[in-house]
Amino acid sequence: MKIGLEVINKDGLSETVDFEVKYLVLGGYSGRNTEGVMKHIEELAKLGVPKPPRVPMLYPISRYLLRFDEEVEVLDDKTNGEVEYVLFVDKDILYVTVGSDHTDRDLEKYGVRKSKQMYPVIIPKKVWKYKDVKDHWDEIVIKSFITVKGKEILYQEDPLKALHPPEKLIEDIEKELKIDKNGLVIFSGTIPSITGELLFGEEFKILMHDPVLKRSLEHKYNIKILPGIPEKSEGE
Repeated sequence: MKIGLEVINKDGLSETVDFEVKYLVLGGYSGRNTEGVMKHIEELAKLGVPKPPRVPMLYPISRYLLRFDEEVEVLDDKTNGEVEYVLFVDKDILYVTVGSDHTDRDLEKYGVRKSKQMYPVIIPKKVWKYKDVKDHWDEIVIKSFITVKGKEILYQEDPLKALHPPEKLIEDIEKELKIDKNGLVIFSGTIPSITGELLFGEEFKILMHDPVLKRSLEHKYNIKILPGIPEKSEGE
């Protein structure tokens, strides 16, 4: 599966490249800080999501779920996004951007990997070259904002030093999943919410800010609930 990316160089100029996506893997519970990981696990536990058997976790999902969409259609109001960093790897780490792993929280109670397969994972078309940010990686900040009843709320915010570095994720994937890293797209796993609870709303915005090169990547999408249908036939 090929996707077109707009690579933004340090000088602000851009170029379009095609990237062949051969594997798509989502990281989970990937924080360097154990306390932060446990905070996110407890957030999910409040909704009945079982605690993971180990941390971090790795979830291969279908490539077609990688999308640039500006709208995600969902079945009900118990879904939301998670801000993460995203890597594009082909022999070496080529590009990085920000992404959202949009998740069905009800389905997550029955199987985390199944919930990851339910909805698309969203990225902007714009990416940075990894080599341009590698020397100040930990200083880059990721954020998410969720709009609830028309009000935008800062939902997540942390520097990338809160998450496992790219090389660690790739090492874990090669060791555990035994897949070739060429053509690999990786979502890092997310950070805890600022509110300490999961919020659900009608719009989700993700942002990655580089304070050294003074530039940002961002993307937002609407969350559209599809019309409902009766769960039972009349008379039941």
